[in-house]
Amino acid sequence: MADEKPDSDIPETISADGLISGDLFTGIAVSDYTDRIYDFVLDGTHAHVIQRITRLKPDRLCLGFLFLLDAPMRFRLDVLVPEQCTNARVSLQNQELIGYFSSQIPDEPDEMISPSCDQRQDKISTLRPGEFQSVNFRWESGDVLKFFFYFRDSE
Repeated sequence: MADEKPDSDIPETISADGLISGDLFTGIAVSDYTDRIYDFVLDGTHAHVIQRITRLKPDRLCLGFLFLLDAPMRFRLDVLVPEQCTNARVSLQNQELIGYFSSQIPDEPDEMISPSCDQRQDKISTLRPGEFQSVNFRWESGDVLKFFFYFRDSE
């Protein structure tokens, strides 16, 4: 494929961040919490993924992704959970996808709709500080995925 020119938004040498390809999965790995745009073509379908950071309070960080796609497509998103966070959770379309990993629930947590099928208190979370959380999904244009990271209040 010598004729193909690399997309200027995606570095040729990819370390932890950017589009990655392997034997089983292709996707995005994120360990840098900054605003960023991923623009790529996968299996002939164009994808534009906007990564945005917001801090509504000093003790929390929201890492959001907006998926703008020409057609539904499956790819993996790996996000590094900050090692120093005391809790985290993930939502898709404002619905809880992955719950808290700790019993230290933050004051006034960010709102999202909890699943109604199981209201047990002993939920198991796959989120772990200092480790990547993988979400392998068939994304549709307009999907919004958010990672909420909570930290000890520095006051």
